[in-house]
Amino acid sequence: MQRLLILLFALAFFSVSTVQAKRSAPAKVRPVTVGKIEYRAPTSQMGIVEAWDSDSDELIWRRQIYVVKYKLGLERDIQDVFITSLRHKDKTLVVTNEGNSIYELNLDTLQVKVLKGTLVETM
Repeated sequence: MQRLLILLFALAFFSVSTVQAKRSAPAKVRPVTVGKIEYRAPTSQMGIVEAWDSDSDELIWRRQIYVVKYKLGLERDIQDVFITSLRHKDKTLVVTNEGNSIYELNLDTLQVKVLKGTLVETM
């Protein structure tokens, strides 16, 4: 009986993983320059696009493209949805994220149009 208890304890102890998977840092998104304005997607904030003056390196504006809604009980880092690419097209900036959602930001009005996905991301 004692051997059985020791065996069960050993199995329970060694079957539990002590390594917790954490998400790696998001990849840096290549900025897009149009004229004297550089558009960036900072990895410190999800769903944000910033416009910077290329000459002075001063922030011109910051725009929220989408928000991330977290589900209770799940680790936040596995629910994060970061921007993966920026692309200039006519008078817009096309924004793609890890959830494969695609948005179009009008650079004149700063209005966001959803091309694929939703304005509220959930993983």
